[in-house]
This record gives sequence, structure tokens and C-alpha cells, in this order.
Amino acid sequence: MELFCGAGGMSLGLKQAGFDVVGAYDAWPLAVDTYNRNIGPHAAVADLGDLLSIIPELVDLAPDMIAGGPPCQDYSSAGRREEADNAKLTLSFAVLVATVRPRWFVMENVINAIKSETWAQARTILKAAGYGLTESKINASRYGVPQSRRRLFVVGRVGERDGFLASAIAAAASSEPMTIRDLFGATTPSAIYFPSTSDARRSIWSPDEPAPTIRERSIRPLPVSYRAHPDDAALIANGYVYSRPVRAGRGVRSVDEPFPTVTRTAWERPTPRYLSSPHPADPIAASSTAVLTVDQISRIQGFPLSWRWEASAKRDVLQMIANAVPAPVAASIGRAILDREAGKSTPEIHGGFLQWLVRRGRSRQSARNVKFLAGKARRLLGGRTFAVLALELAALETVEEFKAMKRNPQSDLRQALRLLEQYQTQAPKCRSVDPLLERIQLAA
Repeated sequence: MELFCGAGGMSLGLKQAGFDVVGAYDAWPLAVDTYNRNIGPHAAVADLGDLLSIIPELVDLAPDMIAGGPPCQDYSSAGRREEADNAKLTLSFAVLVATVRPRWFVMENVINAIKSETWAQARTILKAAGYGLTESKINASRYGVPQSRRRLFVVGRVGERDGFLASAIAAAASSEPMTIRDLFGATTPSAIYFPSTSDARRSIWSPDEPAPTIRERSIRPLPVSYRAHPDDAALIANGYVYSRPVRAGRGVRSVDEPFPTVTRTAWERPTPRYLSSPHPADPIAASSTAVLTVDQISRIQGFPLSWRWEASAKRDVLQMIANAVPAPVAASIGRAILDREAGKSTPEIHGGFLQWLVRRGRSRQSARNVKFLAGKARRLLGGRTFAVLALELAALETVEEFKAMKRNPQSDLRQALRLLEQYQTQAPKCRSVDPLLERIQLAA
């Protein structure tokens, strides 16, 4: 279930990851109409600040996971940074999760939200409801979109230890940021050729949309004559784009780097003021850059070519695009969640555990053995961590493979988990934000 769903970027990505959507809610009718046209008839208009009116319906749907991106304007670096009515909707999200109690939740917001009083209150509510939290700062350019969009993702699971999914989210990041050229270059957008039966119908289709009716020998290689859309070709040929800077930032970007964060004003041309006083790091004059189309901005935000916007005003379309969670980013987070749910991944045990064991008098070989056994215990538990050690040990006792072991190996596994618990409790508290993740994803 998605709250504050907007036009459907997060739901699209979670569906691509393998989730089924049972419901979605937003207060903006235009966004809800766009969602229903493109995702499916799941979305409804609702005031999510009016908790009593919406809680019974959400409880009846009984979702396995609640996802959502509460409005971020009160925290945004482009806004006034005053925690007011929009910020309170983060509290509404936390109360709804704590009341409905799905096994999982995922929340997206701007990075500044993590330092806000509102998130501190929301965090207290979620912890009191029994959720372990992973708070990860990511850069979207490492997760499938050519955009240096920095965001906070908070993933919660009932009964887990804080930071339980940080290493999996870090592992999902690409080694290099995606660039504008990667999306609009010679080999993209991806296309499939289905020869049409009449001149009135198109023959080139995106892999992100339903194909036409398949007929005998209707799928053929892309013809040599195929060319990318003229707007895309012009963008790559120019080599540079302009984006209205935020807080005295750079306005001109090369196509060989990510676009900055998509905002409602991303389509605007440089103002006379900017042209007369450009950023000193601009590689060329802003007046010489390519002009982005609304379609290109939509694709930079992760929407497919087939997406249709239920709005006639450009301002409304761009607001929906800017508000959205990029689908490829949501898909990456969603796959990390599903892999952990299925026991296909386990939390990384930090190297500091080994050093901690050595400082306590163990040989390096003994310390490596303990670390290995702790990892094995987590694999036996299907990647689960537990906020309470007694529950973790009790869960281990129920695993068939563990029950089939002899007494000494069982004892070694229990002791490894006890030592890991002591390390996590006594050592300097590890931040929920994985340091590797922060180092890689925040690089711009």
C-alpha cells in the first residue's frame, strides 16, 4: 500500500521489483487520476492527515508493506525549512504504520528530514511500535536514473535491529553514476520493432509498455534506419543542459554527468540575471545549452516513454514529476526488501567486530571463526536480525538445519550471536546510515 502516492513513481518501481499493489492514496485528484491511468485502479483521493477517516480502511486492507513519501517541502533545501503542516504528515505516516502494523514499511524524504524534530518524533512512534529501522542516504544516480537526487530512505521491519538492511541497500548501488548520455545516447531509449499493419499505427515500442498484439513473425530486429527521437539526438549533439540552480549552485551540466535534482522549474531557460552573472564553474554559456522537453524530464525522473499525464497545464505535470520517487530507485529498494524477506541476503557484519574480538584477547584466527559463525547463524535465520537477543536465539532453535546439528556446533553458533550482540551493544554505536553507502552514493 502506498501513502502520498502522487502520480505513482514509487508504486511503479515496487511493481517492477515484484510487489502487488493493494491500495494507494493522495490528496491531489490530478495525481490520483494519473496514477490510475498508468498503474491501475488502486488509488483514491484522501486526506491522510485525517487519521480517523482513513485508518479503518487501511486496517481492512492489511498490507504486508506500507510505502510512501510524505511531503518534503518543509524540509527541502529549496524551501523555507520551517516545520509546519507538511512536516506533520510525516507524523501521520508514522502513526498510520504503527496502527496498521504491516511487517515492513519504506519511507522516502529529503535528506534534511533526518535532522528534523518531526522525524525524531516519528522515529519514536515507529520504535515504540516495534520496528527496527534502516536510515539510508542515497544518490539516485547510483540506482538507475541520471539524476544526482539525494534522498533519505527509511526501511522498517517488525522486530529487527536498527541498520538491518543498510548493507543490502549499499550493495544495490552501481559503481558509477548514471549520466544523461546513458539515458539519451545512441543506444537509448531502448526500442522494440513490431511492424504495424497500417501507416496510421506506430512500429517502435518501448520495453516499458505493453506490446501490440503479437502476430506470426511480427517481432523483427530493429531496422538500421531507426534513429533516436530528434529531441534526444539534439540533446546529445549539444552536449550540455541547463537546470535552474538551487541556492547558488551550478546551472550548466554536461551530458556526461547526472542531471541535478528534478524540480518543477527544470524546464525553464536561464533568466537574464543568471546570464549576466553565471556560475563560474559552468563549462559553457547557459544560453547555448539544449532545452529539455517535458518528456525528457519525465524520463530523467524514471517514468517510461508510455507514461500519460492527466493534466493539461505544464506546471501541474512538472509538479507531479518533481514530487515523484524515481521508479528505478524504488525498484532497487524493493528488490533489497524482497530478497531479505525471502532469506536471499543477510546483513553484513562489519569488520570492526573482528577487531573488537581481538582486543578482547582472541587470536585473529579465532576471531575470524567467530565472525564466520555469526554470519552462518544469520544465514540460518534467513537474514533476520532481532532487537532482542533472546528472541534471536529462540528463532535459531526452530530452524531445522540447526536442530539437526550436534550439540557443540549449536553451542558455537549461539555463542557467536551472543558475542555479536555484545559488540553491537558495547562498541561505539554504529550509525543506521551505512558508511560505505554514504561514501559511494553521496558522491556527485
